[in-house]
Amino acid sequence: MTAATYQYVDLPDASVVTTRALLAARENITDTVAARAMMCIHGGAGFGKTLAVNICLRALEPGEDVRKITFRARPTARAVRYELFTAFDLAGEPPRHPSEFDRLLKTALAERPRTVGSRLVSGA
Repeated sequence: MTAATYQYVDLPDASVVTTRALLAARENITDTVAARAMMCIHGGAGFGKTLAVNICLRALEPGEDVRKITFRARPTARAVRYELFTAFDLAGEPPRHPSEFDRLLKTALAERPRTVGSRLVSGA
């Protein structure tokens, strides 16, 4: 993950203030990763969702294989599959048919679990 991913956290003398919301996010993300489950953090713009998730995922590394994905607003199922294919560094060409694609992704996840941090961006 790059410094830009963490917004202002990597600036000299910058530090993250541990709020109740950040502690709740950390607990929920830790529990979700341990259960190999899925979760969603939502809220208004500027509430600190991206910062909280990035800080929590950073704390999981290097013991956890964390992959980051950014989706445009209203991604299609095809777009999600291609982003996962790329994020998982799968070899070869992406399958053309959804059922083959889904089988490939399920097999990849069964071989080695990964933690996927994704975010949705509005616009274009």
